[in-house]
Amino acid sequence: MNKKVITIFLIYFIQFIATSCFSCDCAPIKTFERTYNGLELKAWDTSGFRNEEVINSAYINAFGLTISVQFELNQVSFSKPMLDMSSLGFTSAYAMSDCDCPMDEYINIDPIVSLKINVTNLENQEIIDVTDNFTTYHYNGEQLTISELFKIREDWHDGFQLDMSEYGNIPDLSLFTVIVHLETGTELIAQTQEITFE
Repeated sequence: MNKKVITIFLIYFIQFIATSCFSCDCAPIKTFERTYNGLELKAWDTSGFRNEEVINSAYINAFGLTISVQFELNQVSFSKPMLDMSSLGFTSAYAMSDCDCPMDEYINIDPIVSLKINVTNLENQEIIDVTDNFTTYHYNGEQLTISELFKIREDWHDGFQLDMSEYGNIPDLSLFTVIVHLETGTELIAQTQEITFE
């Protein structure tokens, strides 16, 4: 009688382990190389409830920039996830039932190392470095300068939403130039249209 109970329990246990451990059908893991090759820049009027793209003029105390670094992806590998053999126990089997599949991997061939913002005074052609005039926000809502952002940012971060928080040195008639520096020394450059500040 005891042997039958033990046998039934073992069959149930093996079935439970098999369905827990082998029920995950994870997609193959892809590895991509990311190559930065361009820059898109938009100027925003942030004075209303919704940001509006700047056409010709903006309020100087309600101005922001969106910087998107363009890239090309090249898939370099494709592999099926391996089953973790340590999952053959009760605790691991329960954990496996959630199916935490690994994510695709992205490798930056020439990473972004810094970002600079210049403004050209269109009345006298003077160029001023105004990088420190712009700030962004951390995930927790903390305001950060661009240099602070680059100290803590993730390697994959290639989009920036910036607000102009200092504007004492901004000309009335301005043209902004954004320069993204890559690790190899390559520069990606984009400019706004002429902007008249009110």
